[in-house]
Amino acid sequence: MKFRARLWTSISAATLIAASGAVSGLAAAPSADGAKQAGAGNGNAGSFLVASAGEGGEGGEGGEGGEGGEGGEGGVDPDLAAKDPALYISALDIIRAHYLAGEAMLEVEGGRQAAGEMFAHPISEVYIDLEPVFEAQGAAPFMDEMTEAVDKALSGAPVAEVKAAAAKVYAALDAAEAKAPSGGKSALAVEGALTADMFERAAKQYDAALAPTGTDEAWIDGYGFWKVAELRADALTPKLGAGHEDLAAEIEAARALFAAAYASPERPGSPQAEPGALYAASSRIGLRSGRL
Repeated sequence: MKFRARLWTSISAATLIAASGAVSGLAAAPSADGAKQAGAGNGNAGSFLVASAGEGGEGGEGGEGGEGGEGGEGGVDPDLAAKDPALYISALDIIRAHYLAGEAMLEVEGGRQAAGEMFAHPISEVYIDLEPVFEAQGAAPFMDEMTEAVDKALSGAPVAEVKAAAAKVYAALDAAEAKAPSGGKSALAVEGALTADMFERAAKQYDAALAPTGTDEAWIDGYGFWKVAELRADALTPKLGAGHEDLAAEIEAARALFAAAYASPERPGSPQAEPGALYAASSRIGLRSGRL
C-alpha cells in the first residue's frame, strides 16, 4: 500500500486525471507515415546487458495484470520474479516496451496523451508490485524517473525533454537488469527465453488489437513489445554460434514479418499480416530458444 500511496503523491493531480483516459478514445489521430521508430536515436533504449546466468523459463508468465484481458499480458508474481531471472527481466522488458511505445506516440499527431498513458501504465501494473524485489536485489528504485516522464509527457513539455526523461528510465532499467537473480541456466538461455517472450507478446497483442473488439491500446502495447523483441534479437543473434543457425534464421524471418505487421504505432484499418503467421513465427523462436 505504501508504494501506491507514493504513486499518488509523485504525479500531479492534473497528470493523473489526464492519464486516466483510455488510449482507445484517442485513436482518431491522422496517420503519421513518417513516424520515427520508437527509441530511434536513443542509445539507452537499446542498451541491454547480458542477463545473469539463471533459470530461463519461458518468460511468458511474466507480464502485466489487469489491462482488459489483452492477449500478450498476464500477472507478474513478485515471489517468482525474485528467484527466476527470466521473469525478473521480463518485468523490466514490459516497462521498457511501454516507454518505447510511448516515445513512438510522441511522433504521432495527437498522440501526446497516449504517450503519457503508456509511460504511466507500467507504474501501477508492474513496477509497484516489483519494487520490493528490485530493491532486494540491490537495484535502486526508479519510480521517480517514471513519474517524471509521465508528468513531462502530459504537461506539454517539449518532446526533447520528454525523451530525456524516458532515457533516465531506460538507464534505470539497465541498472536493475544487472541485478537480476542468478539461477541454473546460462545467460544465453535466459536471453533466448526473453527474446521468444517478447515476440510472443507482440503476436498476441497484434491478434487482440485487430479483433472485432480490439483497441488502440492493445495495438500500442504490441508495438512496444515488438520493439523490445527487436532489441533482444539484436543482442542475442550475434552470440548464436555453430549449432544454432536455425534459431538465428527464425529470428531474422520473424523480424521481417513483425516489422511489416507493425509498420506504424497507429493501428491500421486492415491487417498487414495474418495473426497466425506471427504466432507461428514466435512459436518457432520459442521452441528453438528452449534448446540453448
